[in-house]
Amino acid sequence: MRSSTRFKRVAGCTAVAMSFVLAVAGCSSSSSSSDGKTKLSLMMWDPEQQAGVQKAVDGFEKANPDIAVDVQMVPQAQYFTKLDASLQAGEGPDVMWQSSSASQYVKGGALEPLDSYIKQSGLKLSDYPAKLTNLYKFDGKQYGVPKDEDVWSFIYNTAVFKKLGITDVPKNDWTWDDMVRIATEIKAKQTSSADYPMYYNTTFNNGAAGIVHQLGSTVVKDNRGNMASPQGTEALERIKKLQDDKLIPPVKDSADFSVTSALVSGTIAMGAVPSYFLSDLTKASLPSGTLHAVPVPSVNGSRATDTNGLVYTMNAQSSHKDAAWKLIQYLTSDEGATLHVEGGAGFAANTSSSVEDAYYKANSMITGLKEAYQPMLADSYLRTTTQYPATRPNFPEIESAMGDYLAGSISAPDVEKKIDSILTDALK
Repeated sequence: MRSSTRFKRVAGCTAVAMSFVLAVAGCSSSSSSSDGKTKLSLMMWDPEQQAGVQKAVDGFEKANPDIAVDVQMVPQAQYFTKLDASLQAGEGPDVMWQSSSASQYVKGGALEPLDSYIKQSGLKLSDYPAKLTNLYKFDGKQYGVPKDEDVWSFIYNTAVFKKLGITDVPKNDWTWDDMVRIATEIKAKQTSSADYPMYYNTTFNNGAAGIVHQLGSTVVKDNRGNMASPQGTEALERIKKLQDDKLIPPVKDSADFSVTSALVSGTIAMGAVPSYFLSDLTKASLPSGTLHAVPVPSVNGSRATDTNGLVYTMNAQSSHKDAAWKLIQYLTSDEGATLHVEGGAGFAANTSSSVEDAYYKANSMITGLKEAYQPMLADSYLRTTTQYPATRPNFPEIESAMGDYLAGSISAPDVEKKIDSILTDALK
């Protein structure tokens, strides 16, 4: 099973503040083949979305028979290392995925500004969430077009509830107290020591920070860590109580835990699942309707959860920039975004109603998904590592401190101070 660290998307990357000497470096790996076609390369990191990306690329090649695209899937643990090495060698993909680390690549001169292409093509950035497009705007220039947007929901396995004889199921208006009550009843009726009632994210980035926001605070304030607060303490204590009451798997067992595999097998009854994992459930061999989605439970009347958005960017060294732009424009268009989601990619950043409908249709095996997503989309905030990219390299240390707290080796006040110190130092 995949590690739960996958929930952090790409937790860190190598520093790319070096300068890419474009005048000397040469060109990217694009070329022209013997059949006269322009050959482009596209690098991505998520195997769960590869089928969706490939389906969109196939659509592009059909619409542009003079261009061939090689999709390169590099595991996330090696993605930035391989990307950095290829860019420094004057090569690299023509088009690539980027996340909040993009600013480092812009500083290094590795990414091509897209403003002239956007203007000439008539692409409207207003067709994508502003909080995502603005992430990739530096010094007034746009460097990426959004591909997707992370959305969280709670998925429950109706077959498990039926097997245990539990009729008190999660509802769209449920609260944290409702979640604990239902999980406690599940725990009382489970017979296997390997089973747990549910999964709730125990990481800082996707777990505790979200509860802090739900309680009306933030983990960064005035460019300093702000975890040492009543809201920070309550967030930590809520998660630790779930673990200590054995309602979720303990942090010591989380390394090889996969929420989607556990939901499909029935070893948990419900759990928080991000949109980029949903295809795991959609492809599962379960009767339609077995899995049901609801919003995450509210805390203090809020369902605030973190979001991030990947973008397609262009290599500044590409020797076929016009063709690379055609690819980016197509992949993020209504047609390209629809093919993405039909193939199993995450929730598209393209806000067209037809694209959104295609996503829900592609994932129709999970009932209630649209009703679950609507309040989540309205109540999301930018992930800490997304809003403050300088903190990304420090997050392994923060997550390690969270693990120590959940293991009982450090107190809540001490871990709060440690997290604040790490965040503040990173933001100086």
